[in-house]
This record gives sequence, structure tokens and C-alpha cells, in this order.
Amino acid sequence: MRILTLVAMLAISPMASAGIFSQNEPCPFEMNPDGTAKPLPLNVFKLFLNDRVEALQATTPEFQPGSTTRLNFKGFLRQRILTDLKGTPSRAAMVGLSADLLRLGRPHDVIEFLKPTLQDRTLDYRLLAHLSMAHAALGDWDLALKRNADAVLDGEPPTELAGTKPEQLKWMLKIDKTYTRAWLLSAQRDANPATRPAEPDVPPLFAKARPADAVAVAQQMVLWSPLDANLLWLLGALYLENGQAAEAFDILEQCRDRKLTWSKFRDQHKRAEALFRAMPKSPSNDDFAIPTTPVPDETQKGLFAIVDPLQFAIAVGAFGLLTLGLFGLQVRRWRRSRRSPTAH
Repeated sequence: MRILTLVAMLAISPMASAGIFSQNEPCPFEMNPDGTAKPLPLNVFKLFLNDRVEALQATTPEFQPGSTTRLNFKGFLRQRILTDLKGTPSRAAMVGLSADLLRLGRPHDVIEFLKPTLQDRTLDYRLLAHLSMAHAALGDWDLALKRNADAVLDGEPPTELAGTKPEQLKWMLKIDKTYTRAWLLSAQRDANPATRPAEPDVPPLFAKARPADAVAVAQQMVLWSPLDANLLWLLGALYLENGQAAEAFDILEQCRDRKLTWSKFRDQHKRAEALFRAMPKSPSNDDFAIPTTPVPDETQKGLFAIVDPLQFAIAVGAFGLLTLGLFGLQVRRWRRSRRSPTAH
């Protein structure tokens, strides 16, 4: 019954999502030898972010632009959920399913689906984290904080996660245990008019100490909670502190599009814009002279993740014609040799 209910609920309009631990979503960050992470290039980060934001929007189609067959990130998520719901899900499948449901903005479904797991003798850290973020997406901050505490204090953390390297998993767990509670408390404070500061600041995730990989940490937090404009503001402020004017202005422009109007934000946005306008333009006259990096397609697996299917088909066809021609040439030579007189 629970599975049938989830299938039916896939038509409900999406809401926000956040923290993800799933074999369906490998960690995209490259690690340094000291255990810190390298930030994603801005163009790569923005494409990951856009996929996640669009998946939460009810009006987003499920196919890539100009195609009626090639699924985008949202369509791929829905297809995978329907596939995983066939039969009784394993624990790993429950982790992946709840993560995908969060990505599609189905916090009610996540709570209903995972509620029975709270009676398990051994509590799964990943499922508790997903429950925490489902409650956060609904604005139920007390339960979100409780499930977060349950995960940190009583949950059994994963020792491995398919598609994610051990050092990446260790880094993700460190972020969750170190910063998620501070984010939840900050969001709870700002959601209540009685406790919200008159002039809010960026989320105080690094109030005690700023980590060496603060930009990467902020990027991961934003990808976990793609609709949180304050987390995005934090990322833009970090770029600005680092002197990365183009990146700062790009991110803070997105924050402005999300209707952030606080005076500190306006000051940072104005400063980033001034620094950016003073930068030399790129040779191609693009507004942002930011190096780009090839971006992985999250909806593709195997060979077609790196090779366009049409180009692959053309190459195979050309190879086949070449092989056929060579074979025909060999046959003609063999026939001529058979007709030639044989010397005795």
C-alpha cells in the first residue's frame, strides 16, 4: 500500500529538498591529500544546481531541450523512482528512493516512507538525515533538529557508499555533523518573525572557524538545499572574501533574483559588481571570464555518458562500410588469383 501511495503522489507539486546521502548521487568533489575538498568550477556547480532547482519546479518538463526521448535530471529521477518501487525495496534502495524523493520535493512521501524504519533496532544515519531534511523542507524545525540529533548521536553512519570514494564520504559526513545543525538553527530563527534579526546575515556556519575548504563546503550545502537563498548568499560572500569577483557577482546576482534585499547583502552585491566591472573582459566578449570545465551528464551511464549517441552511430556505420569495402577488395583479389595460370 505504501508503494502504491508513493506512485500516486508523484503528481503532487514539489517542495524544497536538502541533505543527501545516496548511492544514486555520487560526490562530485575532488579531494585533497589532507582530506579537504576542491571547490567545483563555477560552471560545473551552476549546472548541478540548475538541475536540482528545476527538478523541484512543477512546470519543468522531463526531457532535455529539443528532445522528446532524452530525459533530463528530473525525468531521470522520476523514472528511477518508478523502477525502484517495483517489489520490496532493500535498505540501499530505501536510501536511494528517499534521496530521489527529496530531490523531487516530496518531503511528505519521505516521512511516510521512512517512518517504519524508526522502529529498527539499528538506526541508519542516512535515513535519519533524509528524515531531518524532509521535516526541514516542511518548516517543521523541531522535528528536523530532533532527527538530526538522532542521526549524529544514535545513527549508524555508512562506511561505504557506492559511487563515492571513502575519503569523499568521510568529508560529507563531517560536513553534516559539523554544519547541518547550525544551518537548521539559523533557518529556524529566520523563519520566525519573533526571532528573526532586523538585518539578517549569512548563515553562521563558520562562526567558530572557517575551514580551509569553506567554498567547497558551502557548495555542498547549497547542492543539498538548492532553494535556500541564504546558503547561496553565504557562497557568494565567500567568493567575495577570496577576491573572486566574477564568481561572487554571478552568485550574488542569483541571490538578488531570489529576492534577497537585506542591507548587508546589497552592500556585498554592489562591491562584487564594482570589482567585476573593473575586470578585463574575456577575448570572446563573454560577460564572465571564468574558465569552464566539462560537465558530467547526470542522466547518462556508461559509454553514452562521454559519447553522443548520434556521433557513436555515425562512427559505427562508417567503420562498418570501411570493413565491408576491404572485405570486397580481398574477395576480388582472391578470385583473380584463382583465374591466373599456375606455373609448373
